[in-house]
Amino acid sequence: MTREQAEKIKRAKRRKRRQRKQLMAFMVLWVVLTIIIALAVMAVKGITGFIKDKKDSSSAGTDVSISETVESTDESADESADESTDESGDESTAASSGVTDVSSQEESSSQEEISSENQTTDVTQKPEQTWSTMLVNIWSHMPEGYVPEVRRVYNCGADTGKDFDVRAADALELMLSDARAAGYNMYLVSAYRTYDYQVGLFNRKLNEYKNAGYDDETAYNEASQWVAIPGTSEHCIGLAADIVSSTWYNTNSDLTHSFEDTEHFEWLYENCADYGFILRYPKGKEAVTAITYEPWHYRYVGVEAAKYIMANGLTLEEFCAQ
Repeated sequence: MTREQAEKIKRAKRRKRRQRKQLMAFMVLWVVLTIIIALAVMAVKGITGFIKDKKDSSSAGTDVSISETVESTDESADESADESTDESGDESTAASSGVTDVSSQEESSSQEEISSENQTTDVTQKPEQTWSTMLVNIWSHMPEGYVPEVRRVYNCGADTGKDFDVRAADALELMLSDARAAGYNMYLVSAYRTYDYQVGLFNRKLNEYKNAGYDDETAYNEASQWVAIPGTSEHCIGLAADIVSSTWYNTNSDLTHSFEDTEHFEWLYENCADYGFILRYPKGKEAVTAITYEPWHYRYVGVEAAKYIMANGLTLEEFCAQ
């Protein structure tokens, strides 16, 4: 991870901390307002009761006719006062209840968000390995005969769509949709590939080097740096996706490192972990992954694992070896 990328991650964390502080301040304000309204209601009721008691005591020493008139007047006044107090009290109580409910909802929502955020952004503890962290590389081949259950993902800028593991397809669609909403139209170049299709891709790259004059062994080694050897490709397990900018793809004949210079790459790199994806083959980790740097290749590993891997500058190989 470069210093610039680390700084971007730090800035994102600072923004989240400021948002949490603002939310907590908003909650405290609601609580204070609730207490003030409750005290005001209690004060109104206390003053009304005091006035009523004073009127009753002053009318005790008068004659019967005056007392009856006063009592009648007091009863009328009391009824009016009681109705006014009840209506005012009900409205105040309703307002107080409403504020309390809103405050409770805000607090509950805040706690859920903070709890959820803590669960998904606690990058000090390695999460458990699951189906989504299956390691496939030149040292760990995919299980023989493994064929994932896939479904079509259409939210990718291509009419025909691409297939992806059904357990992760929703996450891929959401990431592409949110990117579009943020102003970044992505193009899903490749997702799930059958084993036979991977064989064809590898042989094509292999022949390119052979036609350029490389001997068989050198051509094989060079081709494997760019295209995964059949049986070692993550695309064949339905959890890898090659994603670039739609406009960038229209002006480039092939996937190249220049994609990292686009704002679309920056958005993907900063946000992919929120959807459970990692940049699978990062720069400077070629010796670990045995694959050249690919700024377009993203792998689904689950949100917790993705945040842990990206925050700690790891590869999937290093994660699984811990």
